[in-house]
Amino acid sequence: MKLNNYSSFLLGYFVLMVIFWAGIQLTKPTNLPINLTYSFALPNMAFLGGVFGIIISRQWGMFKSAVGKGVFFLSAGLISWGGVGGYLWSYYNFVLHQNIPYPSLSDGGFIAAVVLWAIGIFFLSKATGVQYGLKKKMGRLYLVVFPIVTLALSYYLLVTVARAGSITSGGGLFKVFFDFAYPIGDVVIITIALLVYSLSFKYLGGRFKFPVIIILLGFVAMFFGDFSFSYTTTINTYFNGSYPDLLFTVAMFLMSFGIVSFYTEKT
Repeated sequence: MKLNNYSSFLLGYFVLMVIFWAGIQLTKPTNLPINLTYSFALPNMAFLGGVFGIIISRQWGMFKSAVGKGVFFLSAGLISWGGVGGYLWSYYNFVLHQNIPYPSLSDGGFIAAVVLWAIGIFFLSKATGVQYGLKKKMGRLYLVVFPIVTLALSYYLLVTVARAGSITSGGGLFKVFFDFAYPIGDVVIITIALLVYSLSFKYLGGRFKFPVIIILLGFVAMFFGDFSFSYTTTINTYFNGSYPDLLFTVAMFLMSFGIVSFYTEKT
């Protein structure tokens, strides 16, 4: 695949972020200025990826086509995650001196992103004909079995392991709510995204195969990031720049890169 200006910028930013994260692991600081700087640099990538995506959605007519709406809402989700949730998190870090503001107002931006991503995937599913794929027995079976298995495993690790069997331990009710809301939202998105991928081969000659699979991998990384964040904050091992943040970095890069891959050269 040929890189465009948007994807080249995001790739460069991602490489720098990985080097930055590796440096934190080598020096092993926790909740020092270098950690907080990383937590500020992360939402920048999501925000810029969202801005690029909205620009690209105009090539698809934005709200005039299913693809345009899909790209727009996926991009809006990135802006919500980075420009609202991420920047509010940094505000708590730098101004209010709270290293781990969870739960907090920043979760409003993060949870809104999940909703916007779900809407975006829904419109992409309309573009690729998922509704027809669901008429098949295997499609309907997958739609039921995959979420149940994934959520059962999440419940086991978040409640049985991390909370010693008590769902209300390890944080207040708001933390419990977000601990499960994020993974559940991710699983719903991944379920639909997998169906979109399986049908994207037939849409426009498989033109969207690469962008869709990259976005799908981004949501998979997001699930593991959300799950790891919930788990480490429950057992009190999370810090800014720890491994859940690397998973978030990978997720934001893959989603942004996949979205800007919908860019088409002007003829």
